[in-house]
Amino acid sequence: MKNWLHTWIEKTGRRVSQSMVIRRSFYASLLFHAGLLTIAGVFVISHIFYNRPSTFTGQPPPMKSYEPRKLEFKVKVSKQQRSSSRPSMAPRMVSTKINSSVALPEIKMDAKAVKTSFQPKFKTFGGTGLGNGLGGGYGLGGFGAGVSAFDFFGIHGRGDKIVILVDVSISMVEDEKGGPKGYEAVRNRINKVIDAFTEGAMFNIVVFADAASAFSTNLVVGTDDNKNKAKQFLHGFNTAGNYGLTTGNLQPASIGIPAVGGTTRLDLALTAAFEQGADTILIISDGLPNVKKGVTPEMAQAHAAEVQRWQAANAGALAQYDAQAASAPPAQTTSERVWIPPTPARPPAKAGLKEGAAPDPGAPAQPGHWQVVTHIAGGGHPPRPEPPRLDPGLWTMNDFLQHFRILHEALYVKKGKKMPIVHAILYGTDKDGGDFLKTLAETYKGRFRKVARMLD
Repeated sequence: MKNWLHTWIEKTGRRVSQSMVIRRSFYASLLFHAGLLTIAGVFVISHIFYNRPSTFTGQPPPMKSYEPRKLEFKVKVSKQQRSSSRPSMAPRMVSTKINSSVALPEIKMDAKAVKTSFQPKFKTFGGTGLGNGLGGGYGLGGFGAGVSAFDFFGIHGRGDKIVILVDVSISMVEDEKGGPKGYEAVRNRINKVIDAFTEGAMFNIVVFADAASAFSTNLVVGTDDNKNKAKQFLHGFNTAGNYGLTTGNLQPASIGIPAVGGTTRLDLALTAAFEQGADTILIISDGLPNVKKGVTPEMAQAHAAEVQRWQAANAGALAQYDAQAASAPPAQTTSERVWIPPTPARPPAKAGLKEGAAPDPGAPAQPGHWQVVTHIAGGGHPPRPEPPRLDPGLWTMNDFLQHFRILHEALYVKKGKKMPIVHAILYGTDKDGGDFLKTLAETYKGRFRKVARMLD
């Protein structure tokens, strides 16, 4: 019994000792974690207390306004706006100090702040934009060169400033080329070229025959309104009652080789395209231009010397002629009243149209009537000899190319522009006209094709 009691006392003492150790460890751990929490709390509170809040202030950049130009044909975009326009910049946030808290000011945008008639329709496309751009490419990629592709009677190409030169001579509607119906097919094909122009491209239409006229005095933007007006302008030529062209709004250039008239005035049309800065020129014509040279001071001086030599060589013959004319009896005139019978109405001629011959409009019926007829008898003598006349002649191919070399130097090279590309179509089978247009196209790095006739 004594031994059992002794053993129980020893086990109880060990249990008490172990319990005290556990309690002391628990209290120590509790104090340690409380100290860590206290230190962390002091750090957070001090950080919040000593850091002052900051704000962002909004300062939108100045807005620019573009005043719309008054264009002759009410286009949506002027050339200057097209070359310099860009999206209006939205107000941006300006920060004076970066701190832990931010307060953004209210930003109000007025859509009417940008005063311009330029409202382009943007589509997704590739290109280098300003930053990320807006949508699929808004910026430099969206306001780049407005290049248009074209199919000009089988000649494919691209251009930014395109001028189409259309021959409206009466010969363009001759029967062997398909007549007026064939020319209508030509006009429809040109209309398709015009329809394909983009709003970024610039274009113009020039017609020529014995004179030349331009749709616009300057290149216009390829808007739907301008394209419709250009097609209406073209539709008025070589239609019933208005064949050919004898007067126009284009004048010869002030530089280059002077010209004073002629037929198929491609010189006037091509000069206008150069003066308007075209980079692509499309020509359709059926023959060789006949451009009369103007009289230069050197020509006039040489002719005056030639007249003096002629007068000296023919002085005797001139004196004899004048003496005979002075001694000749005066002419005798008699008059009589004659009856002119009535004539029936005459319908217009059915013959096809020919270059140099006005269309026959026919004639109304005429009643019979009396008419006084005068007869001249006696006093006849041959005409007086005259000195040779000054005839500068017509432009040759060399004259034509020299004239446009002068224009190219003045209007392109001195302004840092590239030489324009000229594509040409021969409408018909005229060999001389085809050789001329082919040489012109090759000189200006373009292409040449023949179209014998158009039926659809």
